[in-house]
Amino acid sequence: ALSGHRDRLGHVAFHPAGRLLGTACFDHAWRLWDLDTTSMLLLQDGHAREVYALDFHPDGSLCFTGDVAGVGLLWDLRSGKQILSCLGHSKKILAADFAVDGYMLATASDDNTVRVWDLRRKTTHYVLPAHSSLIADCKFAPTSAEAIATAAYDGQIALWSTRDWSNLVLLQAHDGKAMSLDFAPPTVDNGPRPEASLVSAGFDRTFKLWNPA
Repeated sequence: ALSGHRDRLGHVAFHPAGRLLGTACFDHAWRLWDLDTTSMLLLQDGHAREVYALDFHPDGSLCFTGDVAGVGLLWDLRSGKQILSCLGHSKKILAADFAVDGYMLATASDDNTVRVWDLRRKTTHYVLPAHSSLIADCKFAPTSAEAIATAAYDGQIALWSTRDWSNLVLLQAHDGKAMSLDFAPPTVDNGPRPEASLVSAGFDRTFKLWNPA
């Protein structure tokens, strides 16, 4: 067991290296842990409110954290310093996901939008008014940055093109809130694709497998 936070946890995520773990907490801080030694490597308290979302850059050099005030912060794990503030959401940031190429970051919010950030230009690339209610989760497709999936409290999950931001698929997935979703990982050595490439979980006590392609 790892201990140190002073309040409930909002999110946990493995670092791409595998032996490190990030934890986001309602004590306004996030921490980086070494799982081999169970020691804490970083304690960052740059947020003024509860930290709810956390994700690592694919190359492991950066970490994004988002809080319930709608403030997102980008951290350089090599120096331990904050390098970018992602401001624009008017309500809680509930989820975040880096694109596989590392150039874009998506954040899902209680303000019913997903913001896609251009990390090279350090600005918002696009604001996606994806749903009519709180967006609980967002995920880029695992093999390219050309599509992004969203799950919302309207019970819907949707797939969007990042080329022109058109809606590719819209599914009434759950009887009530759609809480979470994830893509199946890429197949190894170009093996056969699984029948289901997307999974969603809902407040209706179900999880469902989908093949939106």
